[in-house]
Amino acid sequence: MKQSERLEIIIDTLQREGKVKVSDLSLRLGCSEVTIRNDIRKLDDQGVLKKTYGGAVQKQDGLSVSFMPGEFFLNGEEKNRIALKAYEYIDNRDSIIIDDSTTGCYLAKIIHEHPEKNLIVVTNSLFVAAELSQTKHVDLFVAGGHTLGTPPSTLDNFTVSAFQNFNVNKAFVGVNGINLNAGLTSIGTPQMETKRAIIQSAGQTFVIADSTKFGSSNLFTVCSMDQIHAVITDSKVSKEILSTAHKNNISIITV
Repeated sequence: MKQSERLEIIIDTLQREGKVKVSDLSLRLGCSEVTIRNDIRKLDDQGVLKKTYGGAVQKQDGLSVSFMPGEFFLNGEEKNRIALKAYEYIDNRDSIIIDDSTTGCYLAKIIHEHPEKNLIVVTNSLFVAAELSQTKHVDLFVAGGHTLGTPPSTLDNFTVSAFQNFNVNKAFVGVNGINLNAGLTSIGTPQMETKRAIIQSAGQTFVIADSTKFGSSNLFTVCSMDQIHAVITDSKVSKEILSTAHKNNISIITV
C-alpha cells in the first residue's frame, strides 16, 4: 500500500473515531508499527493531527476543517521543495493566484508560515482558502463555483467568470501533464478552462509540478509553453527534457 493511501485511511479513521492507535493501524493496514509511527509523525509535522504515546488524536486547538488528501502526500517532499522555490519568486505586496493543485496547497502552507510578505491571494482551492483564511498578512479572495475533487476545489463556469475579474502579478498553477511540444495538458474541460482563465489573469505564470508530469499527454491542451514564464520542478526531471527545454527557450527551474 502506498503511503498516500495509508495517510488517507489514518485521517479518515481519526475523523470518525477521534483517535487512532499504532497497533490497530498496523494490523489493519498490514504494515509494521514503525511505518505507522512514521506516517503519524508526518501528519503531526503537517499539523493534521496531534501525535500521542501509541497513536494520535484530533487537534483540539480551535475550529478545524479536514479534507480528504487525494494526491496531497504523493511525492510530498518534492512538492514541498518546489513550493519553497516558488515562494522565492513572490515579492512583498504581490497579488497572486494559487490554483487547485496539491503543490499549490504546499505553497499556501509556506505563505501561512512566513508573515514577512504581505500578499493578495486569489484561489479556487478550498484547502488553500482554509489555510489562509486567518492569515493576517494575506488578503484572500475565493473564486466560487461547483466543488469537486480531493482536496476539494471549485471548477465550473462560475469559477472561470470569477477569475476573469482579476488582474494579478503572478499565478502558480499545477497541471496534469507537461508536453514541451503540445504545451500544458489537462484531463478535462473544467480544469482546462479554469487554468486558461487563471493564466489570462496573470502577468506571469509559474507552473509548479513534480517531474512525473513531464511527457504526459492528456486530451486537452491548456496553453502552449510560450505562455508560461517558468516551470518549477524537482531534480528528477530527465536531462533530455532539460536539453529540449533549453533549445526551445523554455525556462525550467529544478530543486
